[in-house]
Amino acid sequence: MPPADPKSLPFPWPDDVELETYHGGCHCKKIRYELQHPDIYAGPVMNCNCSICEDRGYLMIYAPEDKFHFTSGSEADLTSYEFGSNVIRHRFCKSCGSSLGPVVAKRGMVVINTRTIEDVDLSRLQLHKGNGKAREV
Repeated sequence: MPPADPKSLPFPWPDDVELETYHGGCHCKKIRYELQHPDIYAGPVMNCNCSICEDRGYLMIYAPEDKFHFTSGSEADLTSYEFGSNVIRHRFCKSCGSSLGPVVAKRGMVVINTRTIEDVDLSRLQLHKGNGKAREV
């Protein structure tokens, strides 16, 4: 599957937006990643009320798969969990259990839990309430 078009993301990226580079990873530092994304403080961040997002405390941003890569560790160091329609694969570090965020392979995008981004100031995020609970059946 090709990477998602930034215009097709749940929060579309504006044309000609400047991308910033973010670094993050899991608690034990086995998994490290680099992400290119518009300023995370300038756009909406999803605060979904579905059961897994609430349980894990996800505050999510979206990016095409080609804007995310591991700088240490790999998919082999992660375990995953799928439920419901099995379209979204939630990823967790096998060592410490940190939840990086899901992959939606059918759409060519990754979802990043902003809590795993280095030095993120959660109080500055523009949270957008999502009603994922309505989709859980």
